[in-house]
Amino acid sequence: MITNTSESLRNSEVIKSGLLIAQGLKEKSQNYKKLLTEVLKWTAGQPLLTQKLCQLIVESSDSPPVGEEAEWFDNLVRHQLIDKWESLPELEHLRTIRDRLLRRNQRSVKLLKLYQRILRQEVVVANDTPEQNELRLLGLVVKQQGKLKTHNRVYEAIFSDAWIEKALKSQKSELEPTDTEFLRTLAELERKLLVSQVEILSQADNEAEDEGSAQALYQVLREVTAKVGSLLGADRATIYLLNDEKTELWSLVAENEEGEFLDIQVRVGEGIAGQVAQTRKVIHIANNVYEDPRAALVKEYDKKYHYKTENILALPVLDEHKEVVAVIQLLNKLQPDKSPDDSEQPIKPQGFTKLDLERLAKCVVPIRRILESCQSCYRVTKKLRATAALIEATRSLDQINLDTKAILQRVMNTAKKLMNADRSTLWLIDHDRGDLWTELPGKGEVRCPIGIGFAGQVAQAREPMIIPFDLYEHPSAENAKKTDEQTRYRTCSLLCMPVLSPDGELLGVTQLINKRKPGDFGEYNKDEWPIVPDFFKTSFDKNDQQSMQVFNERVGVVLQFVRTHETLKQLAQIEPQKAIYNALAVLSNSVLDQSDEALYNALYYLLSFISLTINKLLEAEHTTIFMLDAEETGFWSLVFEDEGSNASEIRISANLGIANKIVDSKAVQASSKPSKLNDVLIHRGITSKTLSSLHNLLLFPVLDQRGKVIAIVRSFNKFQSLDPSVPLAERIDSRGFTKTDAEKLQQCTTSMLPILQAFQSFHREIRVIQEQRQAIDPLYQAISFVSQSSGNPEDLIQKVMQAAKKLTNADRSSLWLLDHQTNELWTTIRQADGSWLETRVPMGEGFVGKVAQTVQAVNISFDLYDHPDSYMARQTDEKTHYRTCSLLCMPVLGSDGELLGVTQLINKRMAGEFPEYDSSAWPNVPDYFKVSFEEKDQKDMEIFNNQVGVILPGITNRSRGIQR
Repeated sequence: MITNTSESLRNSEVIKSGLLIAQGLKEKSQNYKKLLTEVLKWTAGQPLLTQKLCQLIVESSDSPPVGEEAEWFDNLVRHQLIDKWESLPELEHLRTIRDRLLRRNQRSVKLLKLYQRILRQEVVVANDTPEQNELRLLGLVVKQQGKLKTHNRVYEAIFSDAWIEKALKSQKSELEPTDTEFLRTLAELERKLLVSQVEILSQADNEAEDEGSAQALYQVLREVTAKVGSLLGADRATIYLLNDEKTELWSLVAENEEGEFLDIQVRVGEGIAGQVAQTRKVIHIANNVYEDPRAALVKEYDKKYHYKTENILALPVLDEHKEVVAVIQLLNKLQPDKSPDDSEQPIKPQGFTKLDLERLAKCVVPIRRILESCQSCYRVTKKLRATAALIEATRSLDQINLDTKAILQRVMNTAKKLMNADRSTLWLIDHDRGDLWTELPGKGEVRCPIGIGFAGQVAQAREPMIIPFDLYEHPSAENAKKTDEQTRYRTCSLLCMPVLSPDGELLGVTQLINKRKPGDFGEYNKDEWPIVPDFFKTSFDKNDQQSMQVFNERVGVVLQFVRTHETLKQLAQIEPQKAIYNALAVLSNSVLDQSDEALYNALYYLLSFISLTINKLLEAEHTTIFMLDAEETGFWSLVFEDEGSNASEIRISANLGIANKIVDSKAVQASSKPSKLNDVLIHRGITSKTLSSLHNLLLFPVLDQRGKVIAIVRSFNKFQSLDPSVPLAERIDSRGFTKTDAEKLQQCTTSMLPILQAFQSFHREIRVIQEQRQAIDPLYQAISFVSQSSGNPEDLIQKVMQAAKKLTNADRSSLWLLDHQTNELWTTIRQADGSWLETRVPMGEGFVGKVAQTVQAVNISFDLYDHPDSYMARQTDEKTHYRTCSLLCMPVLGSDGELLGVTQLINKRMAGEFPEYDSSAWPNVPDYFKVSFEEKDQKDMEIFNNQVGVILPGITNRSRGIQR
C-alpha cells in the first residue's frame, strides 16, 4: 500500500500525537466514542486517513450536536477532505494513487476498468492478476473471502464512479499504443528477460526453484504476447515457437475463459499457425472463419475451449536467414473506440487491416530477439536441469548398494522425470553374448540383439535416434506395433541414444518412450488401446536430445565405476565397496555445491583412495597420482597443504625434466636417492622436512588404450616392515622399488585406467564450472546484493553503487537521480578532502545529461580527454583534482519505462592490486587507468540497472547519489 514516507513519524512522536488527538476528541464531544466509530467507518483503519480525520474533528471550529454526530461528521469529511484533498500537503499518498491510475497507457485503462467494477460492487474473484495486485498495493481494494472489495469510504468518495468515467474519457485517445511506445515496451521486456535469465540459470539446478524459474520465462512470453495483442487490438493473441527440428509449434501462453494457461502444440502444416510456419506466408481470414477449409482445427479448438473466432490473422516471424522462428496468431479484431478490457466489446466485422500488418512488421525484429532469447534460455535451462537430475541420481547411491540393477533403475527413473517421458529403459551391452539386456518390472531380464529394433539399431550405429509423433508412421515401426499389440500399449514417440564410457566404449543405450505434454495426466489406459491419448500427441525435440547427451555422458561415468567395482576389490583389503560408495556420494554432493573447495575436495578423496590402494599394493609410504590435463601440456594433482584446509591443485609441466622424459619414453623410473634429484616432479607437493626423509622412489606411467601417458604414479619409501612401532629407517627396504613392483602396477592398469579417465573427465567439468561461474557470478552476486539490501535509502544507494563498482572494477561510481520538478539530475561527489559536494546537471548537458535525454548508454574508452564532448569532464576534474580517463554511463528505468536516473562508472581499472588515485599527481594518468570498459561491462550493467530500477521508485524522494 502506498504511504507518504516523508510524513512518517518516529515512534515517540506517533504516541505523543495519538495521545493529543485522543484528548482532543474527548474535549470535542462527550460522545467521542461515536465520533471515533464514524471515523473508522470512513477509513476502515487506514492509519494516515484515520489520523487526518481525527485531526479534522479536533481542529473544527464547532462541535457536533448530541445525537447528530454522524451527520455532522459526514458533512465535515466532505467539505474539509473530499473537496480539498488535492491541495492538502499531508495527503500526498492520495495524489500518488491518482498519478499511478492516470499514467495514460493501456495499464491505466485496465486498472480503472477493474476498479470501477469493484466500486460498483460487481463480483470480482481475487486471482492475483497484475492489475489486481497493483490495486491492492495502492490500497484501493482489499481481499475479503476470496473477492475484492473497496478498502474504505474515503477512497470510494474521492475515486468515485464519476471520477473514473472522467478519467477513462480523458484517456480515450491513449487506448491504442503508438509504435514508439510499443517498441519501448519491447525494449523493457528484453531487459527484463536478461535479468530473468540470470535468475533462471542460477535456480535451474534447484528442484525447489525449478517451477518458479520456468514461470519466469513463461511470464516474459506472456507479456510479449499481451503487448502484441494490445498493439493490434486483438481479443486473443498467441505466439507459437518452432522447435529445433522444425516439426512442431508450441505455446504455453494462450488462456481460456477461466484464465488458465493452455498447452497448445501444433504440427507444422496443420492448422492456421502450422500452415503459416510451413509456407512462411501470412494468412488473414476476415470473416466466416469456420467455412474456410484452412480453419478446421480452429473450429475444433474453439469447441474445446468454448470460444468463437470471427476473424483471424497469422504471420510468420523470420530470422535473418528467412527461416521461421515463430508464428504470431491474432484472433478477433476489436473495435478501436473501446477498451480491450471491456468484456462486451464488439468484434470488428472486417477483421484485421493492412495497417495492422504494417505496424506489426515494424516490431518484428525486437519481438524476434526476445523469442530467440527465450528459446536459448530454455535450451540452457534444460541442459542444466539434466545435469541436476543426474546429480540427484548419483546422490541417491548412498541409499543403496553398488548393485548394477538397482543403480540403473534409480538413474532411469530420474531420466524419465527429467524428460517428462512416459517410460524409460536403460539397455546394457553384454560383450560375451553380443546383445543388449535390461530388467523390466514384472518381466525380469529382457534381451535385444544388436541391430534389431530401435535400441539395437542405435547400439549398432552408435548414433542417436529421435522419432516424433506419430511413430507408427515411421518405416521401421513394425516391431513396435507388434510389441504394442502384445502389451496393449501405444508407442507414439521415441528418443534412443547410446551411452559411452569416457574413452568412447559403448556401454549401453537409453530409450525414452512417449513424451508427455506438461500437466497432471493419469497413466495410460490399456483398455483404450490403440487410441492415442491427447497427452501423448507431442514429440521429443533437439533440446531433449542435447539434454540426454549431457545426461548420458554422466551415466557413462557412473556405469564405468559400477563395472570396475569388482576389480577394485582385488586392489586392496580396505573395504573398497564402502570407499567407492562414500567417494561417489561425496562426488555427487560436491557437484551440487559447485564451490571450488567442494569440487576439489571430492576429487582429492577419490584420488586418495587410489593412492592408498597403491600404497597397500606396493607397501609404500607415500603415493601421489599426477594426471595429464585436457590440453596435454601439464600434469596436475591435489594435496592438502595444511591440516583443516581444503584441497588445492598442484601442477607440473609435461614438457620439462623427468616428466617430459617419461611422456616420451613411457618407461618406468626408479631411484634410491630421490632427495638428490633436483626436479619438480620429485619435489612438487613435498615439504622440505619430508624431502629429507625420502629414501627411494618409483615413477610409473599409466598408459591408455592408445599407448599415450595419461598419468604418472609417484611412490616414495618402499617398506620391508609395516609395523609402525619400528623406526622409519629400519622399516625402509634398502633395495628400493623393484621390477616386481612395476609389474604389479602394470597388472592393475586395466582396472585403474577407466577410473583415472573418469577423474580426468570430472576435472574437466570442474574447469568448465569455474569458467561458467566466472562469467555469471560477479553479476549474480551484485544483483543478489542489491535485492537483499535493507535499511535507510542512503545506505541502500551506497550498496547499489558499491556493487556496480565491484562488478565492473571501476574506480568510482555515481548514481544520478532525476529531479522531475527542475528537470535536472543530481548527485553528491566526494572531494579531495573527503567532504561531499552536491552537483546538479541540466537534462541534456554533459555525458550524464545526454544519457538521461536520449535514454541511450554512452561508453567512452581511454582517453576520455580525446573525446569532443569532454569539456565538462575536464572542468570538473580541475575542481576536484581527479583524472577522468574512461566512462560508462547508462540509464536506469522503472518497471514502466520511466527514467529514474543514470548510473555513471568512471575509470575502468586494470586487474590487480593498485593504490587509490593520488590527487597530488593530477593531471598525470596512472598506468592502471589506461584501460576501457568492455562490452561485457555494459551488458552486465544493463542487467544490473534493471534491478536498481525495481528498487529506486520507492526511495527517489529521499535518496542521495553516492560516488565512491
